[in-house]
Parts: sequence; structure tokens; C-alpha cells
Amino acid sequence: MQNRRLFLLILLFYLALGAGYALLTPVWQAPDEPAHFNNIVHIAQTGRLPVLQPGDYDQAYLEKLKAERFPPELSIAPVRYEGHQPPLYYLLMTPLLWLLQGAGLTAQVWALRLLNVGIGALVIFFIWLGARRLFPKRPRVALLAAGFTAFLPIHIAMSAAINNDTLAELFIVAVMFRLLDALQEETTSPAHWAVTGLLIGLGLLTKFQAYILIPLAGAVWLWQIGRGWRAHELTARRWLTGVALALPALLLALPWWLRNMAVYGPLDLFGLDRHAAVVVGQPRTAEWIASQGWSAYLDRFVTFTFRSFWGVFGWMGVFMDARVYLLFTLLTLLILTGQIWQLRRWLRGDLHLAGCQKRGLGLLALHLGLVAAAYLWYNLDFVQHQGRYFFPALLPISVFAVAGLLGVLTPAGSRWGGVAALALWGYWLGLGLAAGDLDKWALLLTAGVAALLFARAFWLRRSDAFWWALAAEGLMALIALYALFGAILPQLG
Repeated sequence: MQNRRLFLLILLFYLALGAGYALLTPVWQAPDEPAHFNNIVHIAQTGRLPVLQPGDYDQAYLEKLKAERFPPELSIAPVRYEGHQPPLYYLLMTPLLWLLQGAGLTAQVWALRLLNVGIGALVIFFIWLGARRLFPKRPRVALLAAGFTAFLPIHIAMSAAINNDTLAELFIVAVMFRLLDALQEETTSPAHWAVTGLLIGLGLLTKFQAYILIPLAGAVWLWQIGRGWRAHELTARRWLTGVALALPALLLALPWWLRNMAVYGPLDLFGLDRHAAVVVGQPRTAEWIASQGWSAYLDRFVTFTFRSFWGVFGWMGVFMDARVYLLFTLLTLLILTGQIWQLRRWLRGDLHLAGCQKRGLGLLALHLGLVAAAYLWYNLDFVQHQGRYFFPALLPISVFAVAGLLGVLTPAGSRWGGVAALALWGYWLGLGLAAGDLDKWALLLTAGVAALLFARAFWLRRSDAFWWALAAEGLMALIALYALFGAILPQLG
């Protein structure tokens, strides 16, 4: 009962933060928000899906809009470069826009944003369910996984903006929950696979990132087939599960694919070739490296990806205080240290994971690997170092982050974490002495974290690691609050 109350409390805090971002963030001050809004307007006004055309992306005009903070006298109507996106999100939002025809533009934007916040709450709910399915005897892991997603600052901001990202995340985590269920020892029925296929099809109609569900579902289905083959139980019913999985997804996505082939050409199944041809002026990787060099590119790739994963707002131009990113650097260091500690415990046989849990963790690792590969693939062509592109993997990211936090907050793991923090402190001290400019905040915060970890390891051994991890997530929530009032509104309001 206490765990459910804590989950509801986490959800309420997320909804409050999400509503604050939705209502207070200036209109259009979220990546691609005008283009997504224009898709909804097009369907509401014409009853037809938008078609991406040459001229729908004007880099100079978009930069002018952003530089002048989208003044009312500059129309956003020409910003139409998301017209190639799958239609489901925009079709779901259209009735709300119809209901608000008599309201002003700001009220329409607020309503659509708030609906997105509600979808984000469902994402958190399924992350909680997925983590509970993976660790049924450790419900607090699920609480912390839900809290990590709920209080991730940039995820709150993106959930509180008009875009199809959050709905795609919902279908991804819902399918992953069902796949984790299918990895149990029992044989999964065709009906189970049919519902999973239906959810996959809906994901394919929402955003291209949902296509990672095809290899993930295929891997789990093949595991079940292999298990049946080894047990000499490859019945017709087992093969029927493959049809039950593929058929709903295919029937849902096929009309969209055929439409794209008719509109964009027989080889442009997803409209991505048309998009690449239309977005003339968007920074290209090869050109960027040619002008700036590999060193500058790799530095930007690592630094901007890291910062934007935690929180770079507006159109990727509103940064938080440097000390906040320092805190997230320390948090990341602790998570990675804790993961190494957990891996060591696993190799020693101390974790006592069941077979279905090992398979589930393998599935999450595959999920994260596919999303990371897609991120690298996208950046081979365009300079898009945005950490939010990892959010299709929110379930594995949250579970692995929590595993690292709980690992580093065990008494033994805290000693490892304290040593790692001291090593980082020594690195920054040496770097500062060599440059003749000590970063006092880096030294102070790192020393403080090391002291807390050593106190945990030697004097506070009996305290519950769960509450320490929950306090770290509470700090994330406070940073999200600061980001709204201390960064977004001062810089964009």
C-alpha cells in the first residue's frame, strides 16, 4: 500500500511540474512545436493529411522566428517541415482543436500541451509496470524507475510541448511491458501476441522511432519458438503466435506505407527521403566536420548530447547554470560506478536473478543498444546532438539508472563511489593547477559528494538505500523546477 501511495505521489508531482511547463513556457518555445501544431491545424481545416513539399522548411525564416522569440506579427504558418510524420498523434489531437475553435491560439496551445502531459503520465505508469514485471519482489525498484523518468527535467519539458514523441514513448513502453511478460516461462497465447502486434502497429503510425519495436518483438518471439523447438513442442499454435503478432501491425501500417509510396515515390516508404530533400540548410555532419574539424565535432557530440539529455531547453539554446550540469555529471558518475558494482555482484553470483529476469535485462540492453545505434546513424547525416533522442529507450535507461543508484548506495558500493568521486576531485584539482584556474565549485561539490558517500559507507550503514536514491530523484525534481523559473522564463519570457 505504501508503495502505491508513493507512486501516486510521484505521479502527482510530475503532473504539477508538467502543467507548470505547459502553461508557463512561452508559446512555440519547444523544438519543432510550430511544425507539429501546423499538422494538426491542416487536418482540422482540410480533413486531409499534410504532404511535405519543397519550401516547407525555410532555415532563414525559422532562425528569424527563434531570434525574435516568435512575435505575433510573424506567422508560423510556413513552418511545415513535419508533414512527413505518421498521422496518429495529429488525428488524436484534431478533435480537441475542433472543440477549441472559438478559443484563442494560446488556449489551444495550452490545451494540446496539457493533453500531452497526460500522455506522459501514462508513460510513467507503464515504466512502473514494466519495472515491477521485471522485479516483482522489489517493488521499490519500480518506484525509483518511475521517479527517474518523472523528474528528468528535459523529459518534463518535452512532455509538456506539442509533439508526437510522448505518444510514441507510450506505445514503446507498453509493448516492452508485454514483451517482458512474454519472457516468463509460460507459453504466451496468440491473443497476447495479437494485442502486442496491435500496439506495435499503433506505434508505427505515431513516429519512426517506434520501428525499434519490430526487432525487439521479433527477438522475443524467436526466443519462444526456440524454447518450443528445444522442448519438442513446436505446435501449430506456437507458429500461429507469429501470425497474431505480425498481422495487426501490418494491417495498421500498410495503408500508411502505400500512401507514402503514392505521394513521395515507390521507394520512399516512410517519407524520409522527401524530408532529407526538403530540409535544405539544416546542418549536415560532413559539412560541419569539414569546417570545424573532428576534435570540435566530437567535443560537441559528447558535451551537448550529455547536457541536452538532462536539460537544454527552448530550441536547444536555453542552458541551466553550469553548476547544475556539474551535479548531473556527478550523478552520472555515481550511476556508472554503481552499475560496475552491480555487474561485479552479478558475476560473483550475489544477485540471484531468475532466468526470466536475466532475459528481461538482456531485452532492455538490446533496446538501449538499438536506440543508441539509431542516434549514431541519424547523426551520420545531420548534426542532431539532442539527448532527447534517447527517450524511446526510457524504460531501460530508467531501470539501469536505478540499478546503478542502488548499487552505489549500498555500504560497499558507497566506498567505490567515494573513491570515484575523490579520483574526479583529484583530476579537477590537477587540471585547475595546470591551467592556473581552479574550479572551486567543481572541487567543493565533488568533495561534498565524496563525503556523503563515505558517511554512508562507514557511519550510516543501516540507512535504507531506497531513501537515498529517492532523495537524489527529489533533487532532480527541484532542478526541473529551477529550470522553469530560473532558466526558461528569464531567458524566454
